[in-house]
Amino acid sequence: MSAGREQKIRKARRVELRCILGFASGEIEGDATVTNISTSGCRAESDINMAEGLDVELAIYLPDQSPPVKVERASVRWVSGRAFGLSFILFFPSERARLRAFIDTIK
Repeated sequence: MSAGREQKIRKARRVELRCILGFASGEIEGDATVTNISTSGCRAESDINMAEGLDVELAIYLPDQSPPVKVERASVRWVSGRAFGLSFILFFPSERARLRAFIDTIK
């Protein structure tokens, strides 16, 4: 981390996880691999170039969970090569509860 750049304090517990993430926004559509996740966002990697500030719809394919968790709107907060960070902005409370319950099972 560069000098003078403060580390942000996370609001939610973040866990390491590998799963598929489907995303769509207008003309951009594709898949990514989630590398860590919380109830407020995730880090993912994709061969598709993402742009900071882009809003996307998500389908998160959690292991042993069906159907995928749907996020109505997420925003790309940062991009570094193939990796990018997403902030979950809008999703139904039932979907957030499913994600929270899943995260709570991970030690």
